[in-house]
Amino acid sequence: MRDKYSSLAALKADHRENLDYQIRLLDRWSWATIIAPHGGFIEPGTSALARATAGRNYNYFDFQGLRSTAAMDLHVTSTRFRDPALGDLLKRSCTAVSFHCMGKAGEAVIWLGGLNKDLKAIVLGNLRNAGFSVNPDSPRYRGESVNNVVNLVRHQGVQLELSEELIQELFDGPAFVPGRTSVPTARFDALTMSMRLSLRQYRHQQQKVEAELKD
Repeated sequence: MRDKYSSLAALKADHRENLDYQIRLLDRWSWATIIAPHGGFIEPGTSALARATAGRNYNYFDFQGLRSTAAMDLHVTSTRFRDPALGDLLKRSCTAVSFHCMGKAGEAVIWLGGLNKDLKAIVLGNLRNAGFSVNPDSPRYRGESVNNVVNLVRHQGVQLELSEELIQELFDGPAFVPGRTSVPTARFDALTMSMRLSLRQYRHQQQKVEAELKD
């Protein structure tokens, strides 16, 4: 389905902030930024996943669609998703992770994409160890464009596309309720803990490489 708007700027010009959409941003001056470009009602569940993965350590950017009807009107594809405040975070970040929902896939699965091969390999291993079905060679939504917002960081990033079937397993009730926190399940905790572990392991790996280069 084609986007209604060719850019986030065009979308913002046509809608009211805090009524049609809102932006949640936490700048922790971190080396990693966690993104939900299609949060809120656009791709329900992705806002909560990004927020929990960011925790208290990583930068967090969440564009939330607040309209429950025609929610996809507020979808701007990742290769054209640009926000000035997010851009500032990405300029200072080494890597990034973005969460998406692909819709129904016939199974509870994650399609893993992005151009950061080292982080992708770590994420793949940890998610599989936690019992998730992960396809690292997805047929669509591969996140391999250099223009994808998750790849605009120094070392490029990783994109997770979750099926709607998996999203339903992650929440006890609605995946997004404006002004309230969605109720996570144990599967949600397992996924976000795996992502946070992956980021720590990746950071340790990078620091080890940097130390070896200095010797």
